Amino acid sequence: MAVNVGGSHRGTGERVRKYLNVLMCLAVVGMGVGGWGLWTAIDERLDRATSREKITKACDGLVDPDQVLGLNGGTARARPGSEPNDSMFDLDNPNALATMPTECVIYRVADSDRTYGHFLLSVWPTPSDEFAQIVSGQDDPFFERTIDRTGDLTREADTSAPHPLGDGRLGVYYDNVVLVKAVCSDKPSGKTSITAMTVARYHGTAQVTDADRHTLAELARTAAERAAAKVGCETTLPALPAELPTASSALVHAESAKGSCGWYADFIARKGRGRLPDRALTAPVASHSPEESCLLAVSDDGVRDIWSGLTSKERGRGSLQTVLGSSPWWLRAESYFGDEAGEVKAKGIGREQTPIDPTRAGFSDDANVWWAVSTCDGQPAVHALSVQYRYGKHIRQHLQPLFRTYVTDVTARRHCTDLRFPSDSTFREN
Repeated sequence: MAVNVGGSHRGTGERVRKYLNVLMCLAVVGMGVGGWGLWTAIDERLDRATSREKITKACDGLVDPDQVLGLNGGTARARPGSEPNDSMFDLDNPNALATMPTECVIYRVADSDRTYGHFLLSVWPTPSDEFAQIVSGQDDPFFERTIDRTGDLTREADTSAPHPLGDGRLGVYYDNVVLVKAVCSDKPSGKTSITAMTVARYHGTAQVTDADRHTLAELARTAAERAAAKVGCETTLPALPAELPTASSALVHAESAKGSCGWYADFIARKGRGRLPDRALTAPVASHSPEESCLLAVSDDGVRDIWSGLTSKERGRGSLQTVLGSSPWWLRAESYFGDEAGEVKAKGIGREQTPIDPTRAGFSDDANVWWAVSTCDGQPAVHALSVQYRYGKHIRQHLQPLFRTYVTDVTARRHCTDLRFPSDSTFREN
């Protein structure tokens, strides 16, 4: 058997060399007859074959390398962030679940041999010490815009809100990110699911098209399914929806908000807006999505109107220009369901993160976050309200009714029970 296999390898190698020799000869003839065209085509084919091999190796066979190469208009040359012959994964290792998360990064290579961002795949189990859902009034959703300081900061967020993949059983997607969750029916090593995340990391101003986003979803689904098989997670993944509506990061007028922010439009229609936000970042909602979010923010004109009505004590040491230029006013209502609810952490000033118990409602003064808990479809759920610290001082009296309205809406839609809110005292001024 060993001799036959060796002979087969020698025969294959000879055939490859003969094939390349023929191609070289054709290339020489082509240069004499038709210039460089044929040689360029051969060179590109060899580059593509090498790139495919490197992607397959680096990502442990979890993705289709041709789909990866096809992103952002397509390329024949790519390389991984690791050494060419090293896999960034080790999922065939019996202890793979313990060593996750892991990832592979693929770079696009230009003719000048310069490399640019292209694609990332990351895989992790739940529960995981390194991947958590962060809720915090300290994490500015407009941070990138505050660095550029161009125009009205809250017109557009740094990223979109999560959109469900179909009814949400498969996972969620953002403007340039897709997360597919493979729920493990057998819970190997105590892990309840395996998540695969694909990210388009394009250079400069290149945009993720709807076609690219669907490719990212296909890559994430394939990776989740293959990773689950490698680590012994028994799962059945739903099919991808035929279309993925564009996930926009642009905020809309709060009065016209729908989907994940529809409850807020109803709230201000009944109660009035006053000092509350006049913009909303919405997303579709689904009955089985592992997460959903509604980001609310105040426009420049809204800030000026509110600021003009503040007392000197309310303004304190703050300034209107600081709010407009680097500290926009915002709040976010979000919910996490199933095993995602067990991974929520409140992040305060600095990097300190406090795990949230999905069975107990509470409040973190450091993170400026309130959370309620419930049981949805027999599984835990966490519903959080994060508020930008200085803005929270101006709307404190509105936060409790606002939060109750949000939680009541989402739990009614998801048919949740055992609803528990943080105590009334947490909403009072200290």
